[in-house]
Amino acid sequence: MAYAEKVFKVRNGKTTKQYTWRARYKEPDGTWGSEPGFPTKRTAEEWGEQQEAAIRAGSWIDPQKARIPFGTWVEVWKTANQRRPRTQSSRAYLLDKLLLPEWEHTPLAEVNNVFAVKAWASRVAKPQGPHDPDTVAQARSLLSTILSGAEDAGYIPANKLYGRRILVGADHHTDEEEVWAQPDEVYRIDERMGGVHGLMVTTDAYLGLRWGELAGLHRDNCLLKRVDKVDGRPFVRHVIRVDPMVGSLHEDPFEMTEDDLAAWEDAEDERLRKAAERGRPAARRKPPKTKLVTYLGPPKNKYSAREVDVPEFLVRRLDAHIEAWPWEYPFSTPTKGTFWLRGNFTSRHLRPAADGRKALPVTRGHAARSAWPPILPGFTMRGARHTADTWMKEDRVDRALRFLMMGWVPKDIEGTYEHVTPEMRKHRLDCLQARFERGQQVARRRRGDSGDAVS
Repeated sequence: MAYAEKVFKVRNGKTTKQYTWRARYKEPDGTWGSEPGFPTKRTAEEWGEQQEAAIRAGSWIDPQKARIPFGTWVEVWKTANQRRPRTQSSRAYLLDKLLLPEWEHTPLAEVNNVFAVKAWASRVAKPQGPHDPDTVAQARSLLSTILSGAEDAGYIPANKLYGRRILVGADHHTDEEEVWAQPDEVYRIDERMGGVHGLMVTTDAYLGLRWGELAGLHRDNCLLKRVDKVDGRPFVRHVIRVDPMVGSLHEDPFEMTEDDLAAWEDAEDERLRKAAERGRPAARRKPPKTKLVTYLGPPKNKYSAREVDVPEFLVRRLDAHIEAWPWEYPFSTPTKGTFWLRGNFTSRHLRPAADGRKALPVTRGHAARSAWPPILPGFTMRGARHTADTWMKEDRVDRALRFLMMGWVPKDIEGTYEHVTPEMRKHRLDCLQARFERGQQVARRRRGDSGDAVS
């Protein structure tokens, strides 16, 4: 049975008259556990009795586990929660920059405190702190995930952050809606970008592929022929296939190995040498911790491995493009056929086309450049995916087909019992074809009315 005992304070090697109470209780293995620091005998006894009651009920948590430092538990948690390199890199950033500086040496039990986490989030988020509210919100979410792991492992009784909504920078930050496009805007952006770059934007807007699915698409998975029947007659359609094993391009950061760092140092030495030869001395850069690696792998989930029906106008364009394209991947870089990085494609091609650009005069080594007025500022490749779904919704495409085309997970009972028919597919393709033709007419009429020429 639990009991309490006095603990006298010691100062300068001498016992004082001041004391607190220590709770003593019998642990599951029969040994006596203890917990100091109680102000009264009764509170110490009650705490000890609670521990013994929890032991009998099979729900006891060893207080010693709850006292381990947060940083120590994080290392245990990481070994049991391996994820894709990009996810691990994102988690490492949030831990290194936000969570560990605050909680590394703090006991788990003290981290598991809603008020303390709210105070921390308010302190480090802008405008008071240095971090963007979205980043702080991601760190708070990761903290809750780590504490849930501690709960599952029996280190804390429950994750007190779970299900608690902690607003970060709510008075100063609002989410902006993704910019989506009308058909004539997609047509004008395509014309302005030209070539494979414009075709990539149009393909994404009409088919709704994720960036990795588009950039990693192989020619062998393009325009595969499928034959159904509608009203007893053959209905021929062409599809783009997202392969379940290598259907998506991944851009993930990997930790630099010793060989990687040695190669980086050699390249840096060469860069500094060339700069000195040109009379432009440069400072030595800090070695990176990670390197970005592109590789083909599975798409986002098993529902993302799918076949996406292609409307007729896009079939003709893709067929002509692939016929003349010398590389294996239809949406790779034109000069070498290497994979595009999302950021490079966006900054070099999509941003000027959508946002507009200033005119530049002739300079040494560079031709003059005409100005481009804005078409759709803020439009992104993710916005093109939003566009595809918005158009299907507006055209009343059946929900089951929308989910199939977008590669979404049907989580509800309705999704389980819905099925896609050839009539649904034909309706979607007819609507997309009509959208393209309307957009083309509007874009050409707009250009004729304004007298603008395509640059």
